[in-house]
Amino acid sequence: MVLFQSIRHVACLAACVFLASPGQAMPVEAPIAISERGSSSGKRTILWETSLTSELKSIPGLLTAAAALASSSVIESITNWETKRPNELPKKFPFRPMVRTPQHLSGDNWSNLISVVSSQKNTIVHFYNEPERNGIDATTAVADWRSKMLPLRQKYGAKLAGPGCASSDEGSAWLQSFMGMLADDEKPDYLNLHFYTLAQNPCDQEIQNAENFVSGKHATYNLPVIIGEIASTSRDAAQVVDFTKEVSEWLDKQSWVVEYGFFGVSTSVADDFVSPAAQMLTSSGSWTDLGKWWIGAA
Repeated sequence: MVLFQSIRHVACLAACVFLASPGQAMPVEAPIAISERGSSSGKRTILWETSLTSELKSIPGLLTAAAALASSSVIESITNWETKRPNELPKKFPFRPMVRTPQHLSGDNWSNLISVVSSQKNTIVHFYNEPERNGIDATTAVADWRSKMLPLRQKYGAKLAGPGCASSDEGSAWLQSFMGMLADDEKPDYLNLHFYTLAQNPCDQEIQNAENFVSGKHATYNLPVIIGEIASTSRDAAQVVDFTKEVSEWLDKQSWVVEYGFFGVSTSVADDFVSPAAQMLTSSGSWTDLGKWWIGAA
């Protein structure tokens, strides 16, 4: 969790730069007969914080929160920045594994991924989380993409989401370099985008910034879009709610947006950058008012 928070904190700080100018080993689980698409009519992805699975015993409320997802008609899928499915979440939702770092390309992490893609039809697999902030150059990432990721599409029919770069100048440049080295038949199935607001900017301005950023990247790469992470960092709860609801409504209307996930499904604030007002879970593991809205329970 400490490492994950550190990675997120550095990446989120990078997002600020762009937006200011408008940018345990665990056993392999048994096969689950679910497909790429869930049974919902929505596009929302639950970004289940990596630490939550280990907190289940100490925070029993998390099991109740997880069970509440079973009746959601707006949640489409689940992810946790890892390659192993969090078994506490309802099996009705397809799992989106993530090869977050090069360490996920081998060992138990890779074995878990193969288990998922071989048992879940058309699995969407995410590749590298904000690599430009984690010392991964685009050339190396392309080599990893070709040697490890493309075979998942060829052998298992997996759908590939490209690297999820931060919405900064650095992230945009890294993504442009990565995409520029790929042949047409090597391109990702989905463009993966991250977006965080500037805390001090008015809500309306950041809503427009988010729409411009997402639509601009779609126009540049002409690929369907997955929003891997997005959130308002404002400390004003009303602005956080307005941003979350209005941007969600806009994303729902874009036919080329496949899925999107708002950050904050955790029992504590990840770092100083993200907003406490954006939390979707309380410290006792129950859904906040924003979280209830997000899962369609309010």
